[in-house]
Amino acid sequence: MASPTATVSPPESSSPAPQPKTVREKIMNDLAVKIAQISPVEPVLGGHWFVDRFWFVNGSDKDVYVEYEDGHILRRVLLTIAESNGSFKYTVAAYFESGESDWVLKSGQDTQFGKSLDLYEYNEVKKEWVKKN
Repeated sequence: MASPTATVSPPESSSPAPQPKTVREKIMNDLAVKIAQISPVEPVLGGHWFVDRFWFVNGSDKDVYVEYEDGHILRRVLLTIAESNGSFKYTVAAYFESGESDWVLKSGQDTQFGKSLDLYEYNEVKKEWVKKN
């Protein structure tokens, strides 16, 4: 398990970000800050992990693929989420590294393979994660 390191996702700003309205927004904001603690590998060359995008399993707030990078390498985890008293517990179900044309499963099981996914990316102007599909 990677030791905790600082992350820069989403980028810090002097203007306040909007308050999250949905469970997914709360999860994405929380994961963006905690990705370094969750990643099973360390960033390289002194980098810091930051989240690029989230892929929630359609119709679920409990299963999400998180794509993240450190400026040098791209990684992906499949997380199972449990909520308790307003906080979230994340379990890494699968860990992937980028391959030539797709993700390569390195550990765990891809229990959500083939399911329809909802894509979210960070919008710098709105200062929030936005659904793209």
